[in-house]
Amino acid sequence: MPRTSDPPTARIAALERDADALRRAFLTTPVFALDDHGLHARFEDFGRTALALFRETARSAGGEQAAQRIEAAYHRVHEALQAVAMLALSDTEAGFPVHGNGTAEPPPQDLRQSVIRRGTQFS
Repeated sequence: MPRTSDPPTARIAALERDADALRRAFLTTPVFALDDHGLHARFEDFGRTALALFRETARSAGGEQAAQRIEAAYHRVHEALQAVAMLALSDTEAGFPVHGNGTAEPPPQDLRQSVIRRGTQFS
């Protein structure tokens, strides 16, 4: 996480790097092992840092652009969490639902793959 003595722009850049690393970890770690990798604690640290930076930069000159960068970093991580949550929820269903004609529904697609494939380059 960024040090509080760094200027806001350096801390925002560090937050963006942390967001990309955390996003990648959420999207590549097996769902059952997320806690084993400390991702919950890393996400909490990331959220606290993002909120502190947001509050600090909202009052400064150029605060709107800084806030947009912070928000974009947070949304990248949040999108990965949504994909993991949907995958975890789909794994809890017992078997595949069967349609009225007796055919089974295929297993849900791992949404993390579609999140990974969508733009991995961030500005």
